[in-house]
Amino acid sequence: MIEGDPRRLGDYWLAGRLGAGRRGVVYEAYGSDGRRVAVKVPHGDPALWRRLAGEAAVARGVAPYCTAGVVDADLDGPRPYIVSEYVAGPSLREAGRVLAGADLDRLAAAVATALTAIHDAGMVHRGLTPDTVLLGQEGPRVIDFGLVPAMEATLTSPRLVIGAPAYTAPEVFTGQEAGAAADVFAWGATVLYAATGADPFAAGSLGSIMHGVLSTDPCLDTLSGPLRGLVASALAKDPLARPAAADLLLALVRHDARVSPRSEDGSRASTESEDGPGAPPFTQALLEAGVPLTTEAVLGRRAGLVDALLAADAPLTTDFLLAAGGQMAAGLRTPCDDPALGVVAEEAYAALDPAEREIASAVFLRFCTVSADGRTGTRRARVPETRIVEAFDCLIARRGEEAELAHPALPYAWPRLRGWIEADRALHAARGNRARLILLAVLAALVFALLIAVVVTGTPV
Repeated sequence: MIEGDPRRLGDYWLAGRLGAGRRGVVYEAYGSDGRRVAVKVPHGDPALWRRLAGEAAVARGVAPYCTAGVVDADLDGPRPYIVSEYVAGPSLREAGRVLAGADLDRLAAAVATALTAIHDAGMVHRGLTPDTVLLGQEGPRVIDFGLVPAMEATLTSPRLVIGAPAYTAPEVFTGQEAGAAADVFAWGATVLYAATGADPFAAGSLGSIMHGVLSTDPCLDTLSGPLRGLVASALAKDPLARPAAADLLLALVRHDARVSPRSEDGSRASTESEDGPGAPPFTQALLEAGVPLTTEAVLGRRAGLVDALLAADAPLTTDFLLAAGGQMAAGLRTPCDDPALGVVAEEAYAALDPAEREIASAVFLRFCTVSADGRTGTRRARVPETRIVEAFDCLIARRGEEAELAHPALPYAWPRLRGWIEADRALHAARGNRARLILLAVLAALVFALLIAVVVTGTPV
């Protein structure tokens, strides 16, 4: 966090910067329920972003396959922000990995799955690059979809500053709006980047890159099998010649089902077959019926059935296809040491001896406040027990003789601290209730004594 960064937006407490670019700043944040999220605060005229409130609502309805879903947004306030799921893992570019074989197919399937879900919701990404594909622990995830003003996606607007020209479709360079076909072009360029580690159409100037996008075809020698043909078709200069994202996904998952069939226990077989496993007898009735198969009808049952239906060219619904793509993409998992604040705090707490743990709650409660509406805030306090402060050196910031929580979000990110705060608040409430009861008892005794005096003396009140 730097000077001027907000500490809180709506119900989300910001813990630190994840990144900053032309379009805005992205923060790690925690909701009031402790959920870890990513909050994007876009740059530019707030009035422009207010017009995207409807699109933000649509983005929240995108099917949750290979995307970091939008969970909340406030584009009407003076400081607009968008909240999405937090994905622990580097971007495809940051990871510095060159993928090949099955891993490259899984990456391609993951991005195609995300685009299919986005397009099925009636949206366009408009900004797909290796920077907007995160290699998460549960598989690749596409971020930052949809919420880009359309004026930023054409060359006819003076506001445009192209951030990733090598992934920009040719029609955008000629003044057309970026549509679903432009996303497919970016898919092809992103898959090629994953296979080579270099941006396609690379050149020394924007003009040279534009010329390459408009006039030349990149070398696809690093690609093989069906993926090479799919990328070539995705990079077609004519947007009408490109396949839809769903067609790309269908080709990828069907090839995966044919080449790597599952055994009866659900594990992948090691043998390869160009013709595929075909449809086993227990699927014949479903195939002959010709009824579109939904996720509910198939997934959750035998994994061999899923692959058999894909390999046998059975009629499929979009939700089944998305689930199959997500299942394929999950094979590309990226371990990442990116613990949440609560995990860091709990590890530091576990390292304390029993006596130190007894006083840790009192130390942290010095740094916390609770407002009348029940919201938890932070404050500075005199530096308490040195050993406790040292044990939590990355979570407690010293300010001379005082100290404070380094992250205002910590009370929401660390369940143990939330428990201490709630227990302390309950204790103060109980004490307050006892004090009120004693006061009421005293007042009642006084009133009773006064009434007795009136009865005995006959003096009117």
